[in-house]
Amino acid sequence: MTKLEKVITAKRNNLKTDRLDMSFGELMNMFEDGDLFIAPEYQRVFRWSIFQQTRFIESVLLGIPIPPIFVAEDDHGKWEVVDGLQRISTIFSFFGLLTTVPEKNHSTLSEGEMVKELEDITIDALPLKLKTTIKRSVCRVEIVRWDSNEDIRYELFNRLNTGASPLSDQEIRNCIFRSYQVNLNQVLRDIAKEPSLSELICPSPRRQEEMFLEELVLRFFAFKHLQGEFRTTVPQFLTEFMRAVSKGELKFDLVKEKKSFLNFVDFLLENYGKDIFRPKGNFALHIFDSLAFAIPKTFKSIDSNKEKIIAAIDTLKKDKNYNDIGTSTFSNTRIKARMDRALEIFASA
Repeated sequence: MTKLEKVITAKRNNLKTDRLDMSFGELMNMFEDGDLFIAPEYQRVFRWSIFQQTRFIESVLLGIPIPPIFVAEDDHGKWEVVDGLQRISTIFSFFGLLTTVPEKNHSTLSEGEMVKELEDITIDALPLKLKTTIKRSVCRVEIVRWDSNEDIRYELFNRLNTGASPLSDQEIRNCIFRSYQVNLNQVLRDIAKEPSLSELICPSPRRQEEMFLEELVLRFFAFKHLQGEFRTTVPQFLTEFMRAVSKGELKFDLVKEKKSFLNFVDFLLENYGKDIFRPKGNFALHIFDSLAFAIPKTFKSIDSNKEKIIAAIDTLKKDKNYNDIGTSTFSNTRIKARMDRALEIFASA
């Protein structure tokens, strides 16, 4: 056996799959019994439009084949939705099962593409025969059984994440790193709820759903602790950092780090407001990354160095070398060059 064959065999052995054909009625029963699991924070990323929901239910009613749903089976035999969240949530919402997110429950359909009479139809208005049609409609369920290898889990979420409303990178991390030795996941969610952060960032409702605020907190922590270079993409770097902290491989004081980030936010809000990250209207992620990287490495305390930090930020905003680097978020070289230039400016403040 060649080295390549051995590597692939070892990887395949970490992933065991099975498949079943199940009715939506059976899946609804499993969900109500707690055997089919959608985490509450995961349910909140159900974001298909009413048009998309109507189109899917119309397909089910007409018997049009639909893609399979992927679930992961844990050690207790319970299933967690991995791919197909939008499809299965559409059914659960229409039948009123998404009780933890009432604003997305009990959907009302719009005019269908093929069945215009679906407009304004709710589950209560749907004839019994058609309710039964939906419940008896069969869906292919691909069941994935895994061990504790989170690398396989991450890749599974990532590669199956190709639907019409795919998850963001942070939403995937949120699904993977929920129950680890160090609960960084919960800290990110708690900080994202802070009013001061929302006031500073001003995220759109869509970005909030995509966990943009949580990712900004993670970026701050990851770039604050970055030493040297990172050789992967930024999303992969963030994932590796979150994994290391969650597994206790990287020393990380949750209380101290949370306080450090909120001091950072309060300082920027007090002295600059939301415009600090919006020099041209849109949110400038490169400025956030640069400040997250440079300020903690230069100053042990923000409170005792406010004037110096303000002077350094003002210099950075006008610095030709910094602005000439460009703002591509896909070039590691440019990303690190911007942060290094920011560090030079802050170090000389």
